[in-house]
Amino acid sequence: MPKVAKRADGLVERCRIINGKKRHFYGRTLKEVQAKIDAAVVEASVRKEKGDPFGDVAEAFWRVKEPSIRYGSRRGYRHKVEVAKDWFGQQGMREISSTDINRQLTHMAAQGYAYKSIAGQKSVLSLIWQYWCAEMHGDTNPCTLLKLPQGLPQKKRRAPTDQEVADVKAHPDGFGLCPAIMMYAGLRLGEVMALQKKDLADGEIKVCKQVVWHNNHPEIEDLKTDNAYRTVPILKPLQDALGSRLDDLADDAFLFGGARPMTKSRYQNAWLQYCAAIGRVHDSGKRYKTGKTSKTGEVLYKTVMEPDFTAHQLRHEFASTLVQCGISPQVAKELMGHADILTTQRWYAEAKTSAVDEAADILNNYFTNQ
Repeated sequence: MPKVAKRADGLVERCRIINGKKRHFYGRTLKEVQAKIDAAVVEASVRKEKGDPFGDVAEAFWRVKEPSIRYGSRRGYRHKVEVAKDWFGQQGMREISSTDINRQLTHMAAQGYAYKSIAGQKSVLSLIWQYWCAEMHGDTNPCTLLKLPQGLPQKKRRAPTDQEVADVKAHPDGFGLCPAIMMYAGLRLGEVMALQKKDLADGEIKVCKQVVWHNNHPEIEDLKTDNAYRTVPILKPLQDALGSRLDDLADDAFLFGGARPMTKSRYQNAWLQYCAAIGRVHDSGKRYKTGKTSKTGEVLYKTVMEPDFTAHQLRHEFASTLVQCGISPQVAKELMGHADILTTQRWYAEAKTSAVDEAADILNNYFTNQ
């Protein structure tokens, strides 16, 4: 047997090219090194047949994808990646079929998940397979022809009720300026929180940035799409609500927060207090300990109240009003800052109750006169 050359540390080293990659193997004896080489060859053969382990591909995908995702969306993306890893673990990419994926999505549907959640999960799965094909020499994407389960519930955003709208219109003072901007200009909450005095000039609002809360801390970020950058007219009701409230503000001051935008907790408290002031809160059913006890020694709890509606629902009211007033879909899309008019029509443009009643009167008159 030829003499085996050893390294300075006493280990035997051998190099082999496996699946096009040069690999180094070490051991105390040549037999031990050869056993490692044989095992690596078998593993590479199995890996080539089954494809890379799904969990490894998902992690590699996430390391590349994460830096390009906005902070507000990052947690949701990461959760979907983790769900996919729980489903398929270390199965090979070629082992997982469209039937396997459909089984998992159908299970989500059976658990009551809505269309948007299931469609999002499928989208992330498809992105993982696309990454595998583009960067790791994969050759198939089982998500390509996969259809979502039928009859999935779609949660439709609702506009506030007519009475809620009336209450908001009647109380534009104080923090009521925030809902007034949402209702009369259709801005998103982050866009409202980022407004500075200099953004309101010449009868218009220049929407050019947004606040994104990183946990509780506000950060100024660019808007999500080019269409979100827009100029919105200051309508008469909003002009009346503004009055002289901006006169004493510096040009760089934020309308809500002053020198810095509001923190998330400060905004949430301000919104709750505003809704409580106009009688639009309800018992959430939640309780928390006050740290106090009654005279009999019982622990005292405080009721947690919740607003009846969110500020964002007033943006829906603005969209519904655009439709009711006969504003063209293209103009409505521009005012709302949507990239696609279908978004405006699908999610926001709901007929108001008064408009439906008016239509009923018109139809009744028509059929009565026939």
